[in-house]
Amino acid sequence: MSNFLRILKIIIFADYSFKFPKKNKIVLWDDNLKEFLETYVNKKKFTLLYSRGKKYNLFILFKTFIKKGIFFSGVDYFNAFLSYVDPKILITFSDNYETFYKIGNFNKIKKISIQNAYRTNTREDIFFLKEKLKKDRNLKADYILTFNNKVGQNYLEFVKGRYKVIGSFRSNRFRIKKKKKIDILFISQWREHENYFVTPTLSFQKWLSIHSKVLRNVYNFAKSQNIHLKIYGKYKDEREKKFFQDILGSKKDWSFIYNDRMKSYHICDMSKLVVSSVSTLGYEAISRSSKVAIFNVFNLDKYSKSKNFCWPFKIKKEGPFWTSNLSQSSCNRLLKKLHELDMKSWKKIRNKNFNKILKYDQDNTKFKKIINGLLKN
Repeated sequence: MSNFLRILKIIIFADYSFKFPKKNKIVLWDDNLKEFLETYVNKKKFTLLYSRGKKYNLFILFKTFIKKGIFFSGVDYFNAFLSYVDPKILITFSDNYETFYKIGNFNKIKKISIQNAYRTNTREDIFFLKEKLKKDRNLKADYILTFNNKVGQNYLEFVKGRYKVIGSFRSNRFRIKKKKKIDILFISQWREHENYFVTPTLSFQKWLSIHSKVLRNVYNFAKSQNIHLKIYGKYKDEREKKFFQDILGSKKDWSFIYNDRMKSYHICDMSKLVVSSVSTLGYEAISRSSKVAIFNVFNLDKYSKSKNFCWPFKIKKEGPFWTSNLSQSSCNRLLKKLHELDMKSWKKIRNKNFNKILKYDQDNTKFKKIINGLLKN
């Protein structure tokens, strides 16, 4: 019955394409971050295979129905699409979805999964399902392009293939800006998840409460130093701005920047000091040489330990640019130290403590080498 309801939902709510899919050497599964692929592959040179029920090709739907019957699966549809387009390469930036590792495992298609955010072992990430997925022998990717070795090793516990470390594809796409204009930038972790539990013991309300306390401490430090605080939003959403206004009030000593995906890295680059907790953007800012203070405050128990800074690597609770202490005095010490630290000293600290976690590869030279090599074969 659930499969019937899924089919009915597709028929009623989905958008449809009435053209035959364009035959291409590259297919992008899921439209997530397609604008980033377009930097390296002309959009006419790859075919987009939508997922998540966004758009279906009527011709492929009909073919799948004839072959599999009315209760066909999403994997059946995706495989029928790929059989028709017959690409050399199948790419996704949605590395966090198990479906990708199940599709296209035939003929000579080379599958590339690209890590697009820092991964954890909590319910929003694929590693949460690792023990279950180990039982599926059909999960495959020819290349899993990861932030670091540890993430790659985690993937190989349940996906057949190999990994290659490329750093953050998104960050690598943008050259580093050197001019500093922003005194202190706080990266938002706001979400609209009223009843969501990050782990069995950590509600999103508690998450936001901890996040808010970090913000208040950072704001108090900024006021004490007479420097302007900017908050960089997670979304373009008035509710997010209001959330921070309710915490700090509508004063002129702080301001809010709405999220702009294509400007995020340059906003961090322009900041003299970035403050982050578990944000992927915080990791990326460190790799881009920005001074970053990390508040490692969401590793509360065995369920949330993968929220620990640098996971799956193990680090100490206190470090040269991170702290696990939520107190105002701890915040002041860390921010004052980094605020006064010169860039030469910062880069030495960063290289010693962070190079194995995430490295910057300007213009994605490693990715381009892989793609060009596969297209030549």
